[in-house]
Amino acid sequence: MFATLASADTVDQFPADSTMAKIHQRGKLVVGSSLNTLMFSSKNPMTGDVEGFEADLARMLAKQLTGSEDNIEWVSTTPENRIPLVENKRVDLVIATMTVTDERKQVIGFAGPYYLAGQDSLVRIDDHSINKTADLDNKTVCVLSGTTVERNLKPLAPNARIVTFSDASACVEGLIDKRFDAYVDDGATLVGESLRQPGKLRVVGTPFTEEPYGIAVAKEDKVWRNWINNQLGMAIQSGKWQEMYGKDLEAGLGAPQVPVIEQ
Repeated sequence: MFATLASADTVDQFPADSTMAKIHQRGKLVVGSSLNTLMFSSKNPMTGDVEGFEADLARMLAKQLTGSEDNIEWVSTTPENRIPLVENKRVDLVIATMTVTDERKQVIGFAGPYYLAGQDSLVRIDDHSINKTADLDNKTVCVLSGTTVERNLKPLAPNARIVTFSDASACVEGLIDKRFDAYVDDGATLVGESLRQPGKLRVVGTPFTEEPYGIAVAKEDKVWRNWINNQLGMAIQSGKWQEMYGKDLEAGLGAPQVPVIEQ
């Protein structure tokens, strides 16, 4: 059961027929997110709550739209289904460590960026042969389908043997049992995977790309995108973004690099 809508003086007043007005009327924000990415968006198996930086950003938006941060319907995403969920309007937005790219902008819109990442390598802690991206040449590397990793890795390690999966756990399991030499993905998410396997894996720490994470929305809905951008901008100016970063990410990822919101 979703919480009762707040009175009109506690929420924004939205243009008629806007996505914001529709969400306010509906009484809930429908959010696509991975629900399995530590520090960003993961479901606590004990409480059932969705935790992390992206979850907190979604709650911030839900509170402004409906009066309560609890008025969210969570929809689980994978790298492969994120864009279709937005295109088919199954969700109001996707916030799932999704990099803003020109290619993706052809079919969906992006608000943000709300976080700046870089692609890196996860390797076994006792494997000292991989210390930079070029060392992946002639190695077997696991990447996730639906991401930009394979395209970005090819120029730097052209002879890497690429294996693709749709699930990060498959890459991690294959790395641990030595079927793969490395799992390459965004360094921020790899830190979370290393925390799941204490004493077994390490992040190399030589990012080779810049990955600005954006909130995906329908391409044509510029009013919705601009509203989200305004909320992100105000959160940065007020220090709320920094507060959420400190709570969810700083212990694992260090001091923040505050993003510049694109208009």
